[in-house]
Amino acid sequence: MKNTYFTSYFPLISIILFSVSFAIFTEMSTLELLKQVGIYRGMQEFFSAAGINLAIFLVFFLVYFMMFAALKLIADTLLQLSLLFFTRDSKGESLQKIRMGSIFYLLGGVASLVSVQSFYGLLLILLFVTLGYFIFFVYKIHSTLSLSGLIGIVFFHTLIWFTFFMSVIYLCTRLYNSIIASLPI
Repeated sequence: MKNTYFTSYFPLISIILFSVSFAIFTEMSTLELLKQVGIYRGMQEFFSAAGINLAIFLVFFLVYFMMFAALKLIADTLLQLSLLFFTRDSKGESLQKIRMGSIFYLLGGVASLVSVQSFYGLLLILLFVTLGYFIFFVYKIHSTLSLSGLIGIVFFHTLIWFTFFMSVIYLCTRLYNSIIASLPI
């Protein structure tokens, strides 16, 4: 690549593709739930079927877009923080080396459109793309790392992300249990 900014729009396209995939799956699941509960017929008295589908899709698209954009912001911050702590690169050449890694997420976003029927398929694609990107990231910057820096960067990312996701799961579980406990059943 002659122009270093050629891949600068890949993250935005990737976020849009993953958001569309997850929103389509969630829309289909929500519509099925609304039909089972019997609310969908009542909604059709006020909106057309296409209007309901579009509204549900747009709401979930925005939710997923905001979630993936926030995760991208956190990931970029953690990536640059780990480069600050563990590499010997002080000029930012490591960031130039890993710019092409965004193609992993772009290809994963395209693949996620194929797997829109399966939630586990979508999660597996996202997980494999993230793992592939992390391996690419470590491979590209390994020349600027000592052995302790390599171990540190792997443990740093693993520990931070594991703690983040376990905290979110714990908080969601606590919230769910408190809502269930408060129901007058």
